[in-house]
Amino acid sequence: MADFFNRKRQLPLGHAIWISLWLVVGFVCVVLASIPISTWAQALLGVAGVLGVVLLRPLADQAAPRFALLSIAGAMVLRYWIWRVTETLPGLDSPISLVFATLLLLTETYAICIFFLTAFMTSDPLTRPMPPTVRVDELPTVNVLVPSYNEPASMLKITLAAARNMHYPPDKMCVVLCDDGGTDERIASDDPQKSKQSAERRAELQALCADLGVVYSTRARNEHAKAGNMSAALERLDGDLVAVFDADHVPSRDFLARTAGYFVKHEDLFLVQTPHFFLNPDPIMRNVGLVDNCPPENEMFYGHVHRGLDRWHGTFFCGSAALIRRRALDSVGGFSGETITEDAETALDIHATGWRSIYVNRAMIAGLQPETFTSFIEQRGRWAAGMMQMLLLKNPLMRKGLGVTQRLCYINSMTFWFFPIIRMTFLLAPLCYLFFGLEIFVATRSEVVAYMATYVATSFIVQNALFNRSRWPLMSELYETAQAPYLSRAVLKTFLKPRGAKFNVTAKDETLDEASITPIAGPLLWTFALMVAGVVAAGIRYYLFPGDREVLQVVGGWAVFNLILIGAALPCLRETQQRRGAPRVPLEEPALVALAGHPNRKLGGVVLDGSLSGMQVKIVSDEGIAPGQITEGAPIKVLPALAEAPALAHPIAGHIRWTRREDKAILVGIEYDEDQPNIVAETIGQMIYGKSSRWAARREHYFHEMGLLGGLGYILRLSVTGTFTTLKALMAEPARRKAAEARRLNAHVTEEPLIHEQVFAGYEDGRQPTFSIEHFKPDDDKGRDAPAAKTAAPGEPALHSFAAAGAGR
Repeated sequence: MADFFNRKRQLPLGHAIWISLWLVVGFVCVVLASIPISTWAQALLGVAGVLGVVLLRPLADQAAPRFALLSIAGAMVLRYWIWRVTETLPGLDSPISLVFATLLLLTETYAICIFFLTAFMTSDPLTRPMPPTVRVDELPTVNVLVPSYNEPASMLKITLAAARNMHYPPDKMCVVLCDDGGTDERIASDDPQKSKQSAERRAELQALCADLGVVYSTRARNEHAKAGNMSAALERLDGDLVAVFDADHVPSRDFLARTAGYFVKHEDLFLVQTPHFFLNPDPIMRNVGLVDNCPPENEMFYGHVHRGLDRWHGTFFCGSAALIRRRALDSVGGFSGETITEDAETALDIHATGWRSIYVNRAMIAGLQPETFTSFIEQRGRWAAGMMQMLLLKNPLMRKGLGVTQRLCYINSMTFWFFPIIRMTFLLAPLCYLFFGLEIFVATRSEVVAYMATYVATSFIVQNALFNRSRWPLMSELYETAQAPYLSRAVLKTFLKPRGAKFNVTAKDETLDEASITPIAGPLLWTFALMVAGVVAAGIRYYLFPGDREVLQVVGGWAVFNLILIGAALPCLRETQQRRGAPRVPLEEPALVALAGHPNRKLGGVVLDGSLSGMQVKIVSDEGIAPGQITEGAPIKVLPALAEAPALAHPIAGHIRWTRREDKAILVGIEYDEDQPNIVAETIGQMIYGKSSRWAARREHYFHEMGLLGGLGYILRLSVTGTFTTLKALMAEPARRKAAEARRLNAHVTEEPLIHEQVFAGYEDGRQPTFSIEHFKPDDDKGRDAPAAKTAAPGEPALHSFAAAGAGR
């Protein structure tokens, strides 16, 4: 701890004043909270505090009222904590009760510390201005890395094409596909199928990269996961900056134009991080059935928390959608790989050497979230384990070179991932009394009203005030409740064995043919059953033990609240049908349409929405169209206008899947043809992903406020409906599985695929049926002129010429 206050740069005066104010107010709050007065006086004080934050709530967007609101809330929270420590623990004559009561108190103490840390971090979120204008000859060279492991070529094609066509001088940019699915180690595998698939993948992606004009890179062995993959590519690159995009994170044209300029202005800058925007809802949002304008779960972090971290120099690398200075990266030996969260670990290592980072709150990539609850839990489990590793192996409180506020930012981000343990403690704590009669705290009903009720009300109001546009009331609790039974094990396991965590790649192109119960339903179901049993036990105790009714009103109310929360989270277990592997994006892009038989006659149209597999087009005039030309199965070509990048406009060939007349226009659903040149990927990439303004508008749509009472009512409604629909689905699940097994056996016997809206892909190992998505396939005859890619033999460097790809400085 000797280096805790060490800092290579002096703390800015504004930050020092802000921190001093917090310390002074905190001291005053502690003094006031510790003054002994009667319970009724404390109740009046608590009500006054709640009224104070309620009155200041509408003004929370302004700095002074927000500071006053947080100060009052801080006093209320400290007042509650002092009461809990000094008045509510059972005596030594009840040692078992004392142990469990102390564990609950420690859990609450952690939650209160997180409250203060989060309030401090987000008290004054920063909004960055646009970067300065830079002359072309001053622009740094950029290596764009797209790491991949098992993503399909159809997905990579769009990401690589979009990255290649970012608005930046071509001679100053090199796009590199870092392929860990075609390494020498995998090709030389003893498993013949794995070896064959890896070799075929390498050959396919080499050809794709040659056609798109980007560099293909692989390595000898799969070591250190994503960090090792990117570091291996960097050994053969020499750009000034490194941009990183995950395989499913498609950048907009303006990504480099809006980020590279900061590095010219700030010589000590190592990182510009931007938000991750997702086209599809996460499995919890989709399965629970949250309304469309409910802010996504990640929006609080990228829309508010990270802006707060930026204020205190705590912006960290989030793995993608970021630009990094190569010199800073080299100063720590490349991407860090000691933990499985290489992104935050790398930022921590570089921050400790004195470099700065900033956050630009404009989404300039669009990606995909996990489609299934199972994949979602696997992803979050990896994040939780990685942050636990960092806390134990690279604790920021002990790290030399970090500033005070940077330490607080990192410790807040790491300790947040204790939430599974904390949430499970809050869920199970009432059961200690309801099942076993243990006193987890000692208080009268009037004391609970005076201290606990006002503390809880204040906490909810403050959360709603700080995050009102990015997180609705109780949504954090819903998400934590859904994840806690699963992530608790990952957190505990990593805490006990920090070097045992393994990196797992999240699936990104899953589909679900029919609604079903997730195969990992057990932990959440058992937790739900315990909550139901707790409420039943409360009712029985209330009837049998009249003398305990005052306590039961508190503990039983707590148990009912827990049941409402887990009831709202229960629909996570019911995976909703998801046949479409690529989400559709609303576009409104002008286009020309050519029908079969009249290739030279162009009809006016508008692309209403599009995805990686198809689009919906509105033909605004059908004048002169012969009957039968617009029918299902008929070929069609669409040429989007792409006013911002007309050079990227190429005809997209497809066939009509459905038609519908709408007034004087005709709506047409189109599925892309497979046999198209790869340059069409540039058109699709620009049409769907080219404009960051589209993502800005989508994010603004999510910023819909929800009041505290409205949020509580919404959660209650979700709980009631979700519980009944999920229990109904659980009862129907055995019959559904039996029918699915019968269809599987029948399909194997007849050797005929089942036909629905897409082509049947088959069953594997008894899993639910999946349906393939029609993708583009490389066509050398129709692609760009490029030398044929040759599969490198194991041991040979699998990297195309940098000169051919425009990698030179």
